[in-house]
Amino acid sequence: VERLNRVIGQLLEFARPMEMNRRLTSINEVIRHTLKMIEGEAREKKIDIRADLSPDVKDVLIDADKIKQVLLNLYINSIGAMEKGGTLLVSLVPLWRGRGGGSSQGNRMIRIDVSDTGKGINEKDLTRIFDPYFTTKPSGTGLGLAIVYRIIEAHDGEIRVKSTSGKGTTVSVFLPTGTASEGQS
Repeated sequence: VERLNRVIGQLLEFARPMEMNRRLTSINEVIRHTLKMIEGEAREKKIDIRADLSPDVKDVLIDADKIKQVLLNLYINSIGAMEKGGTLLVSLVPLWRGRGGGSSQGNRMIRIDVSDTGKGINEKDLTRIFDPYFTTKPSGTGLGLAIVYRIIEAHDGEIRVKSTSGKGTTVSVFLPTGTASEGQS
């Protein structure tokens, strides 16, 4: 019943139009908060959590609740891939788009990397992990990463995955920083 409830809840979330509540938010705080939420589970599974955050990244125009959902989903997948312990590393990197690096706020991007030292993802599965209902977990719904993809897409961002079987996975989330004039959308 619980699994059916979860499947139906995720299906409804996936099917309904995405409402965004973007506000200028400290992405460093969002990352710290979400890491704190998984600390206990990680400790139980002998997983070391590391964060490499950037003081250069200030407020970013995001829907904080949705980005928390993205991060938590990525963390949970990473923890699930590290059955014998390991390291979960979350890094935040400021990026510039375009030539010359320009200082235009509209060209600024950030990259959040969620890396683990888990079992990795089979190469044949890499192209399908964001497909709705695709899962390799016996109790998975196959909607978690599909929802993550939609949330990042709704933020005009991008998500990329690199994985080596037996060595781990890095999921990179690219988000525009937005500007104060775009706030409160």
